[in-house]
Amino acid sequence: MRVLIVGAGAVGGFFGASLIRADRDVTFLVRATRAEQLARDGVVVRDAGRETSTPVSTLTASQITEPFDLVLLSVKEQALDAAITDVAPAVGPQTCLVPLLNGMRHLDRLTDAFGSAVLGGVAVVASQLGPDGAIDLLGPDRFMRYGELSGEMTDRIAEVDRTLAGAGFDTVCSDRIVTDMWDKWIFLASAAALTTVLRANVGEVTATEFGPTVAAALIDECVSVAIASGISVAPEVVEGARSRLIAEGSPFTASLYRDMIAGRDVESDSVVTDLVRRADRLSVSVPLLTAASVTLSLYRSRR
Repeated sequence: MRVLIVGAGAVGGFFGASLIRADRDVTFLVRATRAEQLARDGVVVRDAGRETSTPVSTLTASQITEPFDLVLLSVKEQALDAAITDVAPAVGPQTCLVPLLNGMRHLDRLTDAFGSAVLGGVAVVASQLGPDGAIDLLGPDRFMRYGELSGEMTDRIAEVDRTLAGAGFDTVCSDRIVTDMWDKWIFLASAAALTTVLRANVGEVTATEFGPTVAAALIDECVSVAIASGISVAPEVVEGARSRLIAEGSPFTASLYRDMIAGRDVESDSVVTDLVRRADRLSVSVPLLTAASVTLSLYRSRR
């Protein structure tokens, strides 16, 4: 499959470079300035002191002349509207579009624009884009899940799986991708709310008398919204979140927290605020998530 990756940041850049090194046919859709940087340096990934540079092919939006077979959408929420406009010429009748965004609200916007081309997707890689354009890997987790929103195992998702599997990161072709997306959202929203409101990493929060109580309560709020939305949340999802967010000495922080500390814009709307909106519609009480949403809204308005 001819693969187009929309965005060459911390997520798209890592997965795209991995696919290229596995001899997949990959092109990045980027802005002109990023295209110049990639032409000069390639996608640079730094991992545990080791640096690799992968030469890549790029396009800008005006240069798309035909559809691609597979589009991986790896932008943040703030860039979604522009990305939908830019990528439209690359989405044809046979195109599969896998969004690797956080939360769930992007699915409605994408299906409105591209209909049945849209699949579900989850990407996990602890990484951040440095000021020099290089990608720094911050942890060992590197995996992608994808599947039909209906849960069917179709010929096209099998072809997507053949394209993405075996490229240096873990993959799962899932028959429960919507639940997988919620599972990630539960952890991500809990972690984002915990670290941004308390302005601390997990180990620092856990070292306080009531920090673990706050972490557990945030996870419970996220789970309650998922259940009210009709999602079956497995016990191991809850326990996994608790083990990571109540871990003594852990330096873990959410990427949203790292963006805030660096003074960058944050994708709080899809990660935290949309969960609060859903809770409100479903009459689910989420006071801690609501406080986090207000905190993040104030941060964004004051930037």
